[in-house]
Amino acid sequence: MNSKAGKLLIAHPNLSSNNPWYKTVIYLFDDDTNGSKGLVVNKASSYRVSNFFSSRGMILGLTKETMRYGGPVATKTILMLHTDEWYSSSTGYAKNGVAISCDDFMLEKMSMNNQPELWRMCVGLCSWQPGQLDQELEGKYPYRPENSWLTADADPSILFECDGDKQWEKALAVSSRQLINQYF
Repeated sequence: MNSKAGKLLIAHPNLSSNNPWYKTVIYLFDDDTNGSKGLVVNKASSYRVSNFFSSRGMILGLTKETMRYGGPVATKTILMLHTDEWYSSSTGYAKNGVAISCDDFMLEKMSMNNQPELWRMCVGLCSWQPGQLDQELEGKYPYRPENSWLTADADPSILFECDGDKQWEKALAVSSRQLINQYF
């Protein structure tokens, strides 16, 4: 199996605006024989991360970061996508200088001003059954239109330096460039 962990899954530009994945960028952090998992990285909510910390009796230093909608699965789970120089008790390393953490200790560390250089906090995640993502990428999954997804190597500048549609546009440009580079 050729793992796609550390890749970006990018909604194809041909998806219609009524498709729930329209202009979505997903960071795949796990892809093996048990299935695939990822985080939507470009769909911010209006709920501030500092408010989340306050609701848990913690204080987070000045930040304008908002919680991200990580996906429709495990919607009460908080995961943090971050640069890999920082760690917590649950930190798992994906690829390309990026890691994922999901535990109370990460929240405690952050409230003590011990934070990763770059990070995004997500609620929920995306999940695929074994083989499902491969079928979707090949246009053979019955509930997804052909050409629903493009892929690209993840880059911290895409993950952390832009938001929303600009993040999707940048990921799309990287995917196009990587595809062209395969042939030349």
